Amino acid sequence: MSNCARQSSFRCLFVILTIGLLVPACKRSSYYSSPPPPSSSYNSSPSPPVSNARNLPAGFRSIPPASGTGNLLYGGMTGTSAKGALFGALNALAGNFDAAPHVLAAMVTANDDEVQALIDGVRDGQPIRGIGYAEAAGSQCLVAVVYDRAEAFATSSTDLVHLAQQTLPAPAATTVPLQHTTLSDGSTLDLPGGWTVQPNNGAVGGTGPQGSFDFGQAMEVYTPEAAAYYAQPYGARPPLVSAYGDPGRELQELWAQFKLVSSPDDIQIIERSSLPWWTSGPGEILHLRGPINGSDSEWIAEVLTSPSGGGKWMYYYSGVSSSQSTFNQNLPTLMKIWQSWKTDDSVFQQRLMNAAQSLRECGRIISEANAFRQDAMERSSIAWDHVVRSTWPIEDQQTHSRYVAPQDVNAVVRKLNESEGSDRWRVVPYEELNR
Repeated sequence: MSNCARQSSFRCLFVILTIGLLVPACKRSSYYSSPPPPSSSYNSSPSPPVSNARNLPAGFRSIPPASGTGNLLYGGMTGTSAKGALFGALNALAGNFDAAPHVLAAMVTANDDEVQALIDGVRDGQPIRGIGYAEAAGSQCLVAVVYDRAEAFATSSTDLVHLAQQTLPAPAATTVPLQHTTLSDGSTLDLPGGWTVQPNNGAVGGTGPQGSFDFGQAMEVYTPEAAAYYAQPYGARPPLVSAYGDPGRELQELWAQFKLVSSPDDIQIIERSSLPWWTSGPGEILHLRGPINGSDSEWIAEVLTSPSGGGKWMYYYSGVSSSQSTFNQNLPTLMKIWQSWKTDDSVFQQRLMNAAQSLRECGRIISEANAFRQDAMERSSIAWDHVVRSTWPIEDQQTHSRYVAPQDVNAVVRKLNESEGSDRWRVVPYEELNR
């Protein structure tokens, strides 16, 4: 990769880990809750902003934002391994914190020329969270770390990342102009010229000169066990089936079922990073390659999952893609489109109402199913008792009085109706035994 391409790639890759934090918390707050709260050691009283840098190693400097909170640490390390440079820098920066920050998740390029990591630690007794980035260029590595108090980072990280982008050497790549666009369902996003989008009640897909995207796609999936169970009485396989618990494998299997690839293993997982804030089920950011619809493609995807009961679970997908040959070039633009996307609040509220209604309907169905099952069991018990005792009841259909026939009930009913000259009497059916 040329130095120019690396500089362009840096600005897009720097925000990949940020997706797991910024996009849900800031851009799509109508979809997800904010990140999990700090550890129990955090004091809930108002905290002072992060103070100025201290004990920085040689070659590093502190750049606080002009407004807001947080800090940017920027410097260089000798070496050719971006991963080694970042981990070395975090250890060297221990003096700026109460101890060296911990790496929660990291993504490294195949040739180790770029790495980024989600970090946490403690500074002045207060939990902090941040993002670290390193890029190798020859025998030197550029390192940048942005951080803030843990409870403030979801809000300040957008400005901190922007500060880092402004501070680092300017990219040589041409910036693609974007235009703020409001879609027919009220969703908004920034798009370059020449794009075609298809909104769908909050979810949206689009294609254009720089690649494609799909945001907010959600669907229900059956586990293999549930699929086998539901197929027994009806003989039909549910439309989407995949084992639950591994977002990467789930995507591979479902995309094969969508006929995007011939086999799940056609999709190669280059890098993956879990999303610790998503607690409803496993969630990950994935860097992928594969022959999508016969074309060699590369993309970044966010996959969130959540169990929905009865052997079923929800699959949520957002992602951007481009051809492998132009991926590094187009990714900065695609990431800007992704970060700009916001679902209209009224659509989100309607989705919440629909979800609440679905829960009520689900509760009603379960309650009625349990009542029917209990009723059937009671009828079965009564029926077996009559069979064993030879005491099956008959009913006068005019007075609705019931009697136990002392002998064969069918013969008794036949004689009574013959004497009445009408079908006044009947054998009580099984389904009415407990009524």
